[in-house]
Amino acid sequence: MATAAREFLVKYRLVFVVWAIVGFFVHLGLAIYFAPWTAKMGVANSPTRMVTRIIADWWVFKLPFALLAMSIVAGRMKWLAPRGRYQEGVKYPVFTTYTYVAIALCAALFAASGILSYEFFDLPAGPAALSVTFFNPIIGFFTLWLGGVARSLIFGTGNPVFWIFGQGPSDGSTWIFLGIFYWWFREETKYGKNPILLIIFWVVVYWIWRTVWMFDIWMWLNPVPALWARLTWFFTQFMPSGTFGSLAGLIAAEALIRAVERGHQTAHPAPPPA
Repeated sequence: MATAAREFLVKYRLVFVVWAIVGFFVHLGLAIYFAPWTAKMGVANSPTRMVTRIIADWWVFKLPFALLAMSIVAGRMKWLAPRGRYQEGVKYPVFTTYTYVAIALCAALFAASGILSYEFFDLPAGPAALSVTFFNPIIGFFTLWLGGVARSLIFGTGNPVFWIFGQGPSDGSTWIFLGIFYWWFREETKYGKNPILLIIFWVVVYWIWRTVWMFDIWMWLNPVPALWARLTWFFTQFMPSGTFGSLAGLIAAEALIRAVERGHQTAHPAPPPA
């Protein structure tokens, strides 16, 4: 049972790919039909826009992409293993006690960071980055989902129902891919261990991916010209503050990773040459 989730995700990866392609075109059809950039759906952030956004953005468009992302992570044993404990040839399950504890810890940090409104400074980007870098992207997905729901309940940052059924997992899908990009660059390229190059890579990918993946949200919620005002805020306030917040999480993760790796090497030194 412990490996059932991993086997399911890997087995049905092609299904998720096809589903994602179909979902993309269905979503495109919905966007053309509803034309959310016009006044057809009412004023910005109207109930109609909020509900339609949840359905179109998450359930139609991003859900299959999130499952595809989980399938990618589930196929890489080094990514699933706890930091410093990876052993070649061992098959690691997706969900373990370690996974649940990590999700609970990171979600609590994410929820507590709601003491500052993300409209002012994106402090939650710190624990979000930590969850997908020191831990793995699947842990990050559930951190953003569950932590976002808890934050909305504690600090009133949004409607908890919307967070449960759409905003939370949509946010999680943003970060699960950021985590995949990070793990690929750090663990599977020759440049990933260079901290300067890693930071540069993170900042570039962070700006490109969050812009592309979150534009859909702003499109559904804001007609023109409110859309331009929202994008101005996004690029001049939200993205810069999120960049600094995520870099704090990334740097903390790197410090923890290096400490764990040094501890592992000390506990298990390499054998002397023959």
